[in-house]
Amino acid sequence: MTLTKGNIVIIPAPTDAYKNEHRVTIHWQQTFTDRQENYIVLLVKNKSQDGAEVPMFIEEDWYTIAKLDKEATKSGADEYEFVINDRVQYGQKNANGDGRFAVWHDKGRKPYQAKTSVASRVFATAQKLVGEGLAAQAKQIQEIGSAYIGDSLKTF
Repeated sequence: MTLTKGNIVIIPAPTDAYKNEHRVTIHWQQTFTDRQENYIVLLVKNKSQDGAEVPMFIEEDWYTIAKLDKEATKSGADEYEFVINDRVQYGQKNANGDGRFAVWHDKGRKPYQAKTSVASRVFATAQKLVGEGLAAQAKQIQEIGSAYIGDSLKTF
């Protein structure tokens, strides 16, 4: 199933240890300037679609208790319910939404869905963090990146 606007995803509550384990640095070029920023890469559960797993990038400065308390609903000691809306962007393999992943960040940042940035970072992080379970899905995202080099993220 494809992540869509209005879906509710479950985001784990941030901790320093969790952030350190899931941090990746994304590199891209914007307005002829090399840019890089840290993101937290998560595999979130889509509550609206029977817990389907969706890769999600969150700007590191936004993955805080204070920000989640403002933008999401706490649903337990260790998680938040977050509604996918026009503050979230996405990348995908094709117009059908296959391989869609979410990016919650300052939309002034304009990383591409390039193989050398988002997609390859997901794959490398997945292998490092959780082994083959997430790595297989992340590999699919890496393939998406190679098909969409230079394609901007889209807003829900």
